[in-house]
This record gives sequence, structure tokens and C-alpha cells, in this order.
Amino acid sequence: MCQQRHPGKQGNRLLGLISALMLAGPAGIRAEPLPEPISPSDPWPSVQDLLQLPDWMQLELSVTAEPLFNPSGGKRSAGSWIQQGTLGLDISSGLNKASDTWHELDHWQLSVTVNHDAGDAYYNTAIGALFPLQQVAYPAGFYLSEIAIERQRGEGWLNMKAGILPINPDFVEVPVLGNYVHSAFNNTLNITVAGLPINPYTAFGGVVTAHASPELSLRYGLFDLSSTDPLSRWLGLSDSGIGLNSGVAQFLQVDLKPSAMSAQPLPACRTEWGIVRWSQRRGVCPAPVSVENQLPDGLLSLGGFLTSENSNGIYGSLTLPTGLPLGLTDRLWLGASYAPDASQVVAPTFVGGGLVVQGPLPGRPLDVALLGIGRGGLSNQLSSSAYEGMLELGYRIQINQSLNLQPTLQWIFNPSGALQPVPGILAAGMQIQLNF
Repeated sequence: MCQQRHPGKQGNRLLGLISALMLAGPAGIRAEPLPEPISPSDPWPSVQDLLQLPDWMQLELSVTAEPLFNPSGGKRSAGSWIQQGTLGLDISSGLNKASDTWHELDHWQLSVTVNHDAGDAYYNTAIGALFPLQQVAYPAGFYLSEIAIERQRGEGWLNMKAGILPINPDFVEVPVLGNYVHSAFNNTLNITVAGLPINPYTAFGGVVTAHASPELSLRYGLFDLSSTDPLSRWLGLSDSGIGLNSGVAQFLQVDLKPSAMSAQPLPACRTEWGIVRWSQRRGVCPAPVSVENQLPDGLLSLGGFLTSENSNGIYGSLTLPTGLPLGLTDRLWLGASYAPDASQVVAPTFVGGGLVVQGPLPGRPLDVALLGIGRGGLSNQLSSSAYEGMLELGYRIQINQSLNLQPTLQWIFNPSGALQPVPGILAAGMQIQLNF
């Protein structure tokens, strides 16, 4: 007589695993969905909320301060405080509607931006550097940085705007450069062609963008350079530093954003002590979490410009993730600009690159560390040694959605292209950003 056998604990486990596999299907066992990504804590009250503005109106206020000092090097040791306040107003019936529900009126938007700069805009000159060490180093005063009518593409392919505009952020500027403090890195690849309306300077102009696909766009802009200086003085700015210019500038730029390099929430791990760390490097994670990605999409941007009176130029930049085991994610960037008419341009060439890393330290998943190095080639009429170089190290501490603090350390090589025997400059300071 055969004795009947009952499944024991091991058999029960096996049956349970088989059942789970059958329920999960060919893809394997179903994973529990991750919670909402960890993001900066709630912001302080915004001007939008305090004023209880309607849905068709959006008002934002931001302040950027960049105190800096050089303990060694340069003509002398000195300190500087400079800050820029920006007030932006957007008016559109489509502001708080999903773009796939827009009617034609919802595509149209009125945008107005005013900047106010205060502080020492000539700190670099005082210590013997040619290029400003602070990205907001502009003469003190008010600037009308934009007043434009724009048709946003929504789910379509055509975007256009016209009015009083700067060339950036539509041209040259790419998002990853906004992490830096030194002016040669931040925004416009150190382009110094006279008269170009680089924010906060503006000119009468228009921009048309055609989106061939979500990944590929072509943009054209036309700007009246004769209006740049008068517009700077319109609000009472006594010395814009731009000078009188004439003619027009035309820009053409193509942007490629591969979908495989889009910024997605980042997988991470919460330890038993509550610290969020990298998830893929230390074995099994007991508590998977995701973290909001603070870095931009991968991007290839190539462009050029023609001016009727001053100079012409080309520029380009590449932003991409490296996949290196550095923090939660990173972006490597390379950029360059070239204006061949060296007789009319202070810095006809620029080459730079850097690395930006999110979450470099366990327990600080939203912080960002950065490194940048660049070389600004000088006109041969200025210097026979031909360049001023810059190196920047920084670490952005994300306090909440309204405030971040970014200590910065900079080294300036060959200040002013050795026009005078000036020692290399070591500068340190802080960028303070407030958004309301």
C-alpha cells in the first residue's frame, strides 16, 4: 500500500512561487510601484498665492545674489556683492489647461519680464580679470528684459513670438549651464560680439520655431541691434556698456533631444536609518524609492549667427549622461563658440566643458555638485598670450523649492591674458537663489 505524501513547508513555498509566476505572466513577478518621487520640500508662499491671482495670470519673483571675494591672486584682494531681481508676468487663457484641450486663443500668451540689478558690476576689472566671475554682473539699474506676444505650439509644430526680446534662452543657452556662477560658463558660451542682446539686454525681434518631432526642432530669430542700447536706457539705465550699434542679427539653431536621454525619476534606496542612497550598487534594497531628477535632458544644440555690422559666429554644445557611478545621475557637457572676425570681438573663441552630478552624497539626493573648466581665447589686439582660463567647483544645497545655496570656488588662469603681470586669482563665495 502506497503511503500518501503531503507537501511540507518547502513544497508550499514552491507552489506559491509557481502561482506568482503564473499570475505575473511572461514578464516575471510584478513589482510594487514606487511611491511619488522625493522632491524638494514645499516652497514658501508665492506671490501668486499671496495675491490670489486668477488662473489666466501667472506672476513669479526671483532673486539671485552672488557675494564673492578673492583671498589671493589678482591685482588685489577684494570682495563684491551683486544681485539681480526678476519679476515675470504671463497672461494666457491656457496657463492652467492641458495643452491637448487648447482652443486657438489658449495658444497665445503675453509675457513681461523686468530685471533689477544692484551691486558692484566691475569686480572682475578691479582684481584684474577680463571676464566677470559672476553671472549677474551687469550695471546697476532696471532692465525691461522681455515684453512679447507668443503663440505656443501646444500639441502642434509651430511656435512663434515677437516683441522686445533677448537672444537667450531661445538661442545659445542650454539648461545645464544654468548651474554655474562664472559668466563664461553660464548662459551664452562667453559670446562677446558687440550689440548682441544677451539677457537682461534686449532688442526688437522675433523668433519662429518649427518642431519636426518631440526630439527635433529648428529655430530662427531676427533682432534689430540698433534698438539694444536705447531699450537698455529706457528705464533709466545710465550706462549699459553696450554702446550704439546698427544693423540686424540673425540666428539659426537646431536642437536634438533624444528620448532615450530624457530626465526620468531616479531609482534610489532608503536605508533602515532613513538615509536615501544609490540603489544599484550595494546589493538588495529593502526599501526602493524614487527621487525627482534635478538635471536636464540630454541635448545636442548647434547654431550660428550673422550680423550686418559687427561679426558672425557659430556655436554648439552637447549635454549627455555618462552612466558613471557618480551619485544618482550626472550630465557631461561640452561647448564652444567661434566668431572669426577677431578684430571686432574681445573673445573670438571659447571652449569649455564640465560635469554636473546629482546626489553625490548619501542622504542628500537633491543636491548637485559641479565642475567646469573653460578657455576664452582673446583677440590678438588685446593680448599676445591669447587667453584667459577659468575653473569652477560648486555644490548646490537644495533647501526647499524656494531656496538653494551654492558655495562656489573659482580659479582664474592667466587673468586678462597677461596684459599686465597679474597672478592667478583664487575666488570663493556663494550663490543664493530665492524663488517666490
